[in-house]
Amino acid sequence: MKSGLSGLRAWLLQRLTAIYLGGFFVLGILALGTHPYLDYAQWHRWLAQPLVLLLLALFMVALLLHAWVGVRDVLVDYVRPLGLRVGLMALAATYLLGCGLWAVRILLQTKGL
Repeated sequence: MKSGLSGLRAWLLQRLTAIYLGGFFVLGILALGTHPYLDYAQWHRWLAQPLVLLLLALFMVALLLHAWVGVRDVLVDYVRPLGLRVGLMALAATYLLGCGLWAVRILLQTKGL
């Protein structure tokens, strides 16, 4: 039996992250709808709240996992030469890791650390 993110695990992770991403999007739309004229200081104060910051960090993790599973599935299904597939997967993983580190930097700056 294979281990890792394949089959049912990958499918379930893709669906769970999609549900969280959709819920966070609705929360963001509601927050913007109830406060349509936020200036930078108000926006920053709202994002610096611990619960919002935690939800945003979870959003970033869910987004990166969702993207990885989707890209990995496309590459596994449609790229046949093994070397090219592994190279593209490494490139995608490197890119997503860079995006994740960038998101961590932004979140830490939002908190003022």
